[in-house]
Amino acid sequence: MIPKELIYVTTVAQYGNISKAAERLFVAQPSLSRCILRIERDLGAELFKRTSEGLKPTFAGEYYIENANKIIRLYKELEIQFSNISNMHMGRLAVGTTTHLGSFALPKILANFTTRFPKIELSIVEGVSTGIEEEILKGRVDVGILHSPINNHGIKYTVIHEEKFLLAVPPDDPINEQAYFKDGGEGPYIDIQLTADRPYILTHTSQRTRQVTTKILENAKIDVKPRYLTKSIQTASRLVRDNLGFTLVPLSYCKLFGSAYSPNYYFIEEQYQPSWELVIAYSKDIPLSKASKEFNKIALETLPQLYDFPND
Repeated sequence: MIPKELIYVTTVAQYGNISKAAERLFVAQPSLSRCILRIERDLGAELFKRTSEGLKPTFAGEYYIENANKIIRLYKELEIQFSNISNMHMGRLAVGTTTHLGSFALPKILANFTTRFPKIELSIVEGVSTGIEEEILKGRVDVGILHSPINNHGIKYTVIHEEKFLLAVPPDDPINEQAYFKDGGEGPYIDIQLTADRPYILTHTSQRTRQVTTKILENAKIDVKPRYLTKSIQTASRLVRDNLGFTLVPLSYCKLFGSAYSPNYYFIEEQYQPSWELVIAYSKDIPLSKASKEFNKIALETLPQLYDFPND
């Protein structure tokens, strides 16, 4: 078991706030404050200083946190070895993903995994893709279910599925009249360059959907200043439905949202690289536990089936 003092200090450093750290750790805020003060007293050094931006590590705090993370990773490696030795009769597995992808991908995978390995303790870590990548590198997440691009060289990944992005168009916009079909195509197409100088509704730059959208627009040489920003692709789609702009939406999201209240969706030519990949990601430097390997195997079996939607 990882010493709780190490987890407490590194979590406070991560959030820069005692109350948020206490919430994440499921401990009372006064208890966490007392624990930090006791650690500082025992060490004879202050680990954090209060600033207008929250708690920041002191020089001693930075040294403590750096070495605490090393120790946590060593404990994780020790747990991995014991998990393997016990042949899946005990163990712990942290799975990281984004909120939307988790709601779509995790239920079936977790149901299959817990049926086969009921004694492995599973925890779910949710956040933006870049945050999950950081948690993988720190050893706090064992396996991530994410979308590409994965730009961190410390992370390995296995591609499960490639998915198209579609252009969402307001139903009353004249651009709809320029839709066309292709032999062997999956549906109607529109030239995305027709949306140059038109308003877009985009997600935030920290979100993978925005990063992929930016790449597509750059490939089309479209410079967009978004009219609205939202964290929800569904919200963006509904704003498009109300004729407030355009957006780009992954195909699976379009089908999950349904057609009762949606804009018109169109495929985009391949030259703009309108796609992302669903991947299973893990650290290059931390060996995969047997639990992680079995989870990956189940995910590889399960996830492609989730994208086999019936046609509307």
